[in-house]
Amino acid sequence: MTGGKIEKVWANVQRFLTTCTNADLKNPNSIYLTGFTADEDHGEKPYPAEQLLKKIQDVFGTGTTEPIGYLYPANTPLRQTKTTWQLTAKDLDKAIKFISELQPLPKYNLGPIELIISYDFKLIDTNTRTELPNQQYASSLLIWLTGSNCVSPSLCFPFLQPDTEFWNYIESIETLIPFKFDRKYLRLGKANKKGTANMFSKL
Repeated sequence: MTGGKIEKVWANVQRFLTTCTNADLKNPNSIYLTGFTADEDHGEKPYPAEQLLKKIQDVFGTGTTEPIGYLYPANTPLRQTKTTWQLTAKDLDKAIKFISELQPLPKYNLGPIELIISYDFKLIDTNTRTELPNQQYASSLLIWLTGSNCVSPSLCFPFLQPDTEFWNYIESIETLIPFKFDRKYLRLGKANKKGTANMFSKL
């Protein structure tokens, strides 16, 4: 993700969503806040993670706690757990402010705190502000705001071929995309001969 600090990353995400998509910023598809205990089995110190979990509980109440994994073959729960809070749209600004004010976050293998936000949307023309036609599939962003911010993007461009119109559109949004965008990862999707599945090839 571009931006470094959480508040800068979030500002870049907002700029992209408001300029290039029809997403409703105030109404994400989902918002989850997750806190992790320390992985004591691998030498992580428990106190900083415990303090963060307490701070989350003080603000957002009781979450749902579960073990992160199991030891095999005994199927014995690991000592490390995660607690998840499913938030609503009205919690969005408060959650962003909350996690931003906790920086710098301690370094753990997992977490110790993550704010996970998802959006589904259609792409728009940045000049006319109208939705691009023929968008069979919605695009999406799944955003992790934490010590090392990251995103899982799925951008579905409604163009039949990588022609001039397509590349002009890519150029119009390229500098606004809030993550490292590499054209070599773009793929052309086409239905197979039976029309039962899509096939993808490099441009």
